[in-house]
Amino acid sequence: MGLFSFWKLLKEVVGMLNESRKLFLKNKKLMFSVFVFYLVLNGLLYLFNVLTITPEITNLTQDLNLLPTMDPSSPEYMAQLMKVFADFRLFVVSSDIFNAVSFIINILSVLVIVHASALTYKKENVKFKDFVVLILKSWKGPLVTSFYISLFSLGYCLFFLIIIFPILLSSLSIASLFSLVSKIFVLLVLFLLFASYLATVWYLSIVISVLEETYGIQALGEAAKIVKGMKPKLFLLNIFYGLLIFGLAQIVALVSLAVDRSQSFAVTLATGLYLAVLTFVAMFLLMTYTVAYFQCKSPHGEDVERLRDVEYTTLPTTSLIGA
Repeated sequence: MGLFSFWKLLKEVVGMLNESRKLFLKNKKLMFSVFVFYLVLNGLLYLFNVLTITPEITNLTQDLNLLPTMDPSSPEYMAQLMKVFADFRLFVVSSDIFNAVSFIINILSVLVIVHASALTYKKENVKFKDFVVLILKSWKGPLVTSFYISLFSLGYCLFFLIIIFPILLSSLSIASLFSLVSKIFVLLVLFLLFASYLATVWYLSIVISVLEETYGIQALGEAAKIVKGMKPKLFLLNIFYGLLIFGLAQIVALVSLAVDRSQSFAVTLATGLYLAVLTFVAMFLLMTYTVAYFQCKSPHGEDVERLRDVEYTTLPTTSLIGA
């Protein structure tokens, strides 16, 4: 019976992925435009990292490696030390800019993808101007919800460190190194699995904060309330997406190790392809959670026809609550 239930659950997961695939094909022009928009933004961010942050890290590393070879009492040492500080300050500024732009791109991408997916799911066509207005009106929701999710994620990571710290202290000898690695590996797997379980509420709350006038703690509470019947399904979806991203990252790492430094173009090409696939996977994940949102809301008798600032066409047999 347990095996039958698992296969039934797996079949439902495949059905949800297929529903998301159909969602992409239902309005190819809109969804492909959203994908290109998301990919261009991530590509520009990647170029900024390659052209700015990576050279700064290289320069900082080279300058740090020179310090041990110099006399600390010499003027050259002080000049080199000041150069290291300047390189580090430049790296910090560039990293802050990168993180800020990355956060803005992430929020903007979430708004575009979720709204486009919802409109496609409900078979609604809106003008480009109205679509832009819709996005601009709903930016506050995912921004606030993302802030709370970041706090919960930070607390979860600190909790993991608190658990793992006593294990590190009790396994300082070389003889127990293998035991230490095994314990950390098991704890890390459990940590990631439970994080995937928590992410079912986190991702769904992001969709809710975009499509409803609910955000922050309220969005998280709403997501926890409506997701109860679909948690196993979404949990398996998160594991699937996580394994897919991890596998792609390992392929890029293997390509980087296999080629010579003179063949850096192959590494750049592999990284670019990884970025494109990762962008599509992230977009598909949000599309899947948008589909899950509608599926979660419908059993609860919610009026999913009315989303914020959008009037959807209702079928004649459907009665509007409170109309």
